[in-house]
Amino acid sequence: MKDRTTMSATAVRTSQIRGRLFRGRLSLVVYQNGVIAARRAASNMVLRGGAALIAQLYSGGAGAKPIDTIGVGFGTAPGGADMTALTLPDARAAIPAAALRTAIPGTAFSVVTDQADAVQVKIAALFHPTQDLTGVTEAGLSAGDTLYNQVIFEAVNLRVGQDVTFFWQIDFPFGH
Repeated sequence: MKDRTTMSATAVRTSQIRGRLFRGRLSLVVYQNGVIAARRAASNMVLRGGAALIAQLYSGGAGAKPIDTIGVGFGTAPGGADMTALTLPDARAAIPAAALRTAIPGTAFSVVTDQADAVQVKIAALFHPTQDLTGVTEAGLSAGDTLYNQVIFEAVNLRVGQDVTFFWQIDFPFGH
């Protein structure tokens, strides 16, 4: 019989072969006066901290927190699995950290359990820019100070008075 470590590694390889790893997708929609001003869509990259977060939640680890924040950033390339923060704007932009994050209320989450091969978490959360943000190219979800993921997309300008809706879909596949 295989030990647990070997079994886990085998399960991961099997999931990779079948293309059934956890998947996340982001759609971002910017509304200006009720009209769509911009759209972006991109795939999700789960970071090491995000994987550890899921493991802590799964195991009931002390201090485990749910996703509670959306952040935006200015990165133009994947940061790598060990990144812990989204890319800050140029220091000359003088944008406070609070202008780059917004809390996600519990009502923004829904869980879909009736699909044939995956349980899906959907997040539909609003971000209201408190100052103009030029050239936003990155977004991520966080639990407290732990960055779960990174999404890179084509630059978008976010302006005070706009409603920006982040739609995330994260699939947790199951079965054979």
